[in-house]
Amino acid sequence: MGANVSRRSNDEDWPSIRGQQPDFIHREERDRLHKLKDLGVLRSTALFLSHVDFETDVLRHRLTRALHDTTLADGTRLDTVLTFDDAQLEDQLLLQAMYLVEDQSWDEVADALRLASQLSYCELPVNITQQDLEKHHSKETYLADPRVVALWKMVGRHVNFGGELGRFELFTHGNGALRAIKEEEDFTVDLTPLSPHHQFQQHANPQDPPTRHRIYVDGNGNWEAGAHGLFTDDSFSTLLMGIILVPTFGDMRRTTKVVSRDARGGVLAHLLNQPPNQAAGGTTSVLTYTHDDTPMKLLLVTPFDCPFIAFVIITAFAPPNGITAFAPQNVQVSVSTTETPAAGVAENAPFKQRFPRTTALARPVLGPIAPIVFDGEDPNQDA
Repeated sequence: MGANVSRRSNDEDWPSIRGQQPDFIHREERDRLHKLKDLGVLRSTALFLSHVDFETDVLRHRLTRALHDTTLADGTRLDTVLTFDDAQLEDQLLLQAMYLVEDQSWDEVADALRLASQLSYCELPVNITQQDLEKHHSKETYLADPRVVALWKMVGRHVNFGGELGRFELFTHGNGALRAIKEEEDFTVDLTPLSPHHQFQQHANPQDPPTRHRIYVDGNGNWEAGAHGLFTDDSFSTLLMGIILVPTFGDMRRTTKVVSRDARGGVLAHLLNQPPNQAAGGTTSVLTYTHDDTPMKLLLVTPFDCPFIAFVIITAFAPPNGITAFAPQNVQVSVSTTETPAAGVAENAPFKQRFPRTTALARPVLGPIAPIVFDGEDPNQDA
């Protein structure tokens, strides 16, 4: 009569209702009926459900379905970005995986993984294993970390920068300090809240908090910490995206212009003054950070399925080398790309001719500033 019902091996009798012993609970695809938290409520209120376990295969089916049905903010299905090695997981870890999929948001971590995949640092979908899930020994230890940190502890090792750059792992030191990439004190990531007056703290998400660190790549392409000063990121997800991008900086082609922040209606001032977690039109991601108190904003203009990456960096600072072009009201606008140069175009040709796709993607983001950056227009001349 109906589908089989599993039970615990130490159950003496089948669960009964009004003296009857049913051998089914509901129809096929029974894993679809309730979310994990609903099952908990049902089991606490219905005696017969408290005696029934879902079969392992049903849990696996449920996990597969949940991964496919869960979508990211841009509509991408979660199972295209990550999956679980469910064939090797026992029931307890399957339930843990279901909780992570059904009750947790993966948008920030998924974006970082997609960016890493673009740069060939990982393959999608990332396969989360028993080893990864056991980074957290209990739900309590998982919840002790901000959500984005806790999730990256599980998936970070799958991002492999190659060679001596190693993997983007997170380590928890004995004193509770968080370290990234290398289990060394210089690679500490400070999650201590900033001053309540700091703009980043005023807009902080406790599950994706601001960070401070000194991690960068030196001129020889090796990780170092300290020589490049202090980076303060508006969120942990900004740190993830930034560190994934850093090893590529030295190989990118770029064009740079110095422009008044108030030029052409104050477009640059508006971008710099936007709340740190606010998206900008035409961008895939916005990273807001400071480098030794110098405000900076990175605008990623390429989608995650693009064969190259390109971004705009706006820097509001006056270098101490006496260059008069860097007056306090001026900012530096830099457009960087890994796009392959257009065939048949001379190396000394304008950036817009050598990298037409990057130029096309960056123009809408820069608006009336784009002709200054790409076409050589006078910044003091109205558009």
